[in-house]
Amino acid sequence: MNDDLNQPDYLSDQDPEKNYDYLRQDHGGTITTHNGVADQLLKNDALYRAMKGDWSRTAWNGSNNIKTTTGREDGKFYIRREQMNAEAVAERCRLYREAAEAGHNDPLAPVMPDGKLGYKWMDLPNVVSIRISDQYFGGMPWAAIKHDRTLKAQFYRVVQQEYPQYVCYPGGRLPIPIDVPYPSKVGQQKFFKGHTL
Repeated sequence: MNDDLNQPDYLSDQDPEKNYDYLRQDHGGTITTHNGVADQLLKNDALYRAMKGDWSRTAWNGSNNIKTTTGREDGKFYIRREQMNAEAVAERCRLYREAAEAGHNDPLAPVMPDGKLGYKWMDLPNVVSIRISDQYFGGMPWAAIKHDRTLKAQFYRVVQQEYPQYVCYPGGRLPIPIDVPYPSKVGQQKFFKGHTL
């Protein structure tokens, strides 16, 4: 017996009918067995007021070293991140910098533009990277910033100025190849307004 579903008599140019009521989420209307959860939540004033008030929720990342707390206090939404191994990362950077200043080579370090083996520039905790991205670059993540030469140099300047404990390069100063202005914080005036009339 041949059950080939690709035979021409099984094919037609009509699309099957779909009942989109089964896909409803919260489009209002009467409560049925298919849309009852969303509509019931909308009609539950006590639950709505409880969700609208102050609340918080805590979660850990996969490595259990970053604690993220989200919630609302006094009507304002917040996200707080705390990295538990930030001190260990700073200590690792300090030891790396001391070894580099003593003349020990790092076989995993990047090759510098002159062709010689260099040193690791920084070892930045994720929370600090997110904080810098939020404060100076409007939330643009480091993964996107590092593809633009100017933004990358500005990011390095912020790390060197405000978070020197995470700089691994010998001497504590990064060899930033281009001279860029220090970035402004989000919400600050970036340029002179000029004359006002």
